[in-house]
Amino acid sequence: MMYLALYRKYRPRIFDDVISQEHITTTLKNQLKSGQASHAYLFTGSRGTGKTTCAKILAKALNCTDLRDGNPCLECESCKSIDEDYSDITEIDAASNNSVDDVRVMKEESFYAPMSGKYKVYIIDEVHMLSIQAFNALLKLIEEPPAHVVFILATTEVHKVPATILSRCQRFEFRRIDIGDSKKRLLWVAEQEGKNLSDDAAFLISKISEGGMRDALSLLDQCFSVSDNVTADVVRECAGISGSDYLFRIADLIYNCSSGELLMLLDELISKSKDVTRLCEELISHFRGLMLTKAGADALAVRVTSEDFEKLKEQSDRYTLEQIMRCISILSETFSQMGRVRTPALLLEMCFIKLCTPKLDIDEKSLSTRIDRLEQLIENGVSSRPIYYNGISENSVPVRPIQEPVSVSEPEPFGIELPEKLKEKEAKPDKDKKKDKPKENAHRSEPEDLRSAVFGNEPAPEPEKEKPVEFPAVELPHADETPEPENRPVQKQPDKAAPLAIWQDIISTLPISIQYSLENTTASISGNTVYISGGKLAVTMAVNDYRDMIQKAASKAIGRSVGIAAAEDTESDAPVQQKTDKVSLFLDLARSKGIEIKKK
Repeated sequence: MMYLALYRKYRPRIFDDVISQEHITTTLKNQLKSGQASHAYLFTGSRGTGKTTCAKILAKALNCTDLRDGNPCLECESCKSIDEDYSDITEIDAASNNSVDDVRVMKEESFYAPMSGKYKVYIIDEVHMLSIQAFNALLKLIEEPPAHVVFILATTEVHKVPATILSRCQRFEFRRIDIGDSKKRLLWVAEQEGKNLSDDAAFLISKISEGGMRDALSLLDQCFSVSDNVTADVVRECAGISGSDYLFRIADLIYNCSSGELLMLLDELISKSKDVTRLCEELISHFRGLMLTKAGADALAVRVTSEDFEKLKEQSDRYTLEQIMRCISILSETFSQMGRVRTPALLLEMCFIKLCTPKLDIDEKSLSTRIDRLEQLIENGVSSRPIYYNGISENSVPVRPIQEPVSVSEPEPFGIELPEKLKEKEAKPDKDKKKDKPKENAHRSEPEDLRSAVFGNEPAPEPEKEKPVEFPAVELPHADETPEPENRPVQKQPDKAAPLAIWQDIISTLPISIQYSLENTTASISGNTVYISGGKLAVTMAVNDYRDMIQKAASKAIGRSVGIAAAEDTESDAPVQQKTDKVSLFLDLARSKGIEIKKK
């Protein structure tokens, strides 16, 4: 006879054997006892929580002729034939029978009366895998089924089931199996099999299975294949996970910022065929335990053994909540990316370096973590254990020992022959100085002697002092006497006009073409008018063509609104005839520059 897996051999046969689902089994038993069973049920929940098991028990109970407190009797003909392909109980796998034709066949068969029992029961597992057309064909059948038909739908992804189906079924949410209940069940199975299973091993299996009883029994079956005496080490070996000692050591190295040793430990774990993704998941669970322990949770809430809980308490005292949550955040981000890359080990190495180097983070949370760490060091003082920085122990850094102070003797004279004047001065000490007074500025005596040896008795030349730049005073009119600036092109320059010292700076702010016209010119200011003199033709042309630009630049530099004018020739009383023809002005400017003009 072929070997029967433990999860099939010890599948519950009555509602009372189902663990951690009392909120569902009690309701179903009450409905069966009162005869108020529904025509459609929807069982939802994660894998291994008992959905299909409860569906089969419910199907047995619906056709059982001798119910016992809502449980099937397991002795009547209907209960005995349920496991032997009973014709009135049809189990459909929607993952492989998901077409509309499959639903139509089921619809046609449902109209026939049951052969021996009271009900025809259809158990549709993984119902979310049905196509849209199949759901539409099933909708009318579930809404108005024959009186002798009961539908039991089971799914792990209820969000994929249409709302029209959900509203026509009684919905039951299956919870994850409690670790304590799973542990008791595993110990009972081991006892029935005549094998030895330690409490820590049963607890570890329940924790690894994450609330799935089928996964727990499958792992226990694998452990029994290795040894009849199953311990926690056997479970870790079969599950391919690292022990808790590795996790505590990794957490210590992260706290000490020892990235070098941490990477070496990771390489050691990988060489022992440890799964990198599983290791990252375990580290997340470990830091979760540190967080809960730091917050005051007990061993049952943390889901660890009593021995590991004491280690967690000791380790959590060194961490702050901010540091723990930072580690969880970085590890979780790394874990979410591992399924999308070909080298998950590289991701974990980068994660470890980031965990050991808080300065790589620039957000406020990381800065707060670094500040908390400094505050811890200040409050606790210097730690007796070595503190690591990037893999280098503080105790391993060579420190030069402090030496006793050594008396320094007078320096021996250099082998340099001093000048004659300096020798004479050393031979004749100054008698005017008092012997009982300490010498002031003794360190300056040698440079002074050297100076006298070089320059003799003549005083050293003093550095030349910079002469202050004198700007000509500009006579500014009073505010109430400020006349309006005159903008006539050519004006006679008053005798009291003062030179404008910043004229070249004003020119430098103008375009190159205007600078060329105003080169070698000077300017004076009187009142609110700037008089430009130098090349009369060039100045007149510039004032005529670029008055606004020159006036704007001069007003900005001087700090008030001024007018611009070309100064008349003061040596001649005859008025200057202004040329308004631009061609004539241009020709005069060319002649003044020495350019020969030929007429044709």
